[in-house]
Amino acid sequence: MAKITVLFGTNVEAEYTLEKGESKIGRSMECDIVVDNLGVSRHHCSILQVGSTWVLADGGSNNGTFVGGTKINRHTLKDGDKIVLGKHSLVYDANGYADNAKGGAKKGQSMGGEMTMFVDQAALAKAMAEGGKRMVIALSQGGREVLAQLSREVTTVGTQADIPARGFLVKPVQAEIVKTATGHKIIAKSGWRSVKVNGNKVTVKDLNAGDIINVAGATLTYKQA
Repeated sequence: MAKITVLFGTNVEAEYTLEKGESKIGRSMECDIVVDNLGVSRHHCSILQVGSTWVLADGGSNNGTFVGGTKINRHTLKDGDKIVLGKHSLVYDANGYADNAKGGAKKGQSMGGEMTMFVDQAALAKAMAEGGKRMVIALSQGGREVLAQLSREVTTVGTQADIPARGFLVKPVQAEIVKTATGHKIIAKSGWRSVKVNGNKVTVKDLNAGDIINVAGATLTYKQA
């Protein structure tokens, strides 16, 4: 028996026992191993059982699948291998079994319906090497908290945006979260629906850790990863 542990930074998000001949990995709710990250494709890659070994195969993902810093198309997994998908890591344990307390996300609880956010791999590698504070937007999807990465210069919020916010008269892009020298600021776009931070209507506002952003029925929290 083998298992995959899904990590964001050093935090364990889920564990999955490899019990099928093929386990699909991605953002879609149809995947066997769900990675809730906009930098991960809906069907990103798969782990296949080949004889007594497990093989990782990229599924034509937008941002690529990496093992040991090398982009792969197909790779025979070894105990302790770290698979990198965007800002998430998946660790392969050749003899492990998933702890039910850290079981995988149930189907229907992912961001699978949203478009993939393209990740600048060079910038990501630099940020990971430098460490420091990384800020994210936390939102509720299917009853669980999902973290949306702020890896772009501009991250959009709306009905057809990087971060989903749906509701009556919400525009395709209702707000933008823009990187600044010290963090991020939010810019409300024109339209009938207002953008609020901590209950106050805003047009442009610098964000602080813990700020609560409301766009129609969507509640977003700006927080440290």
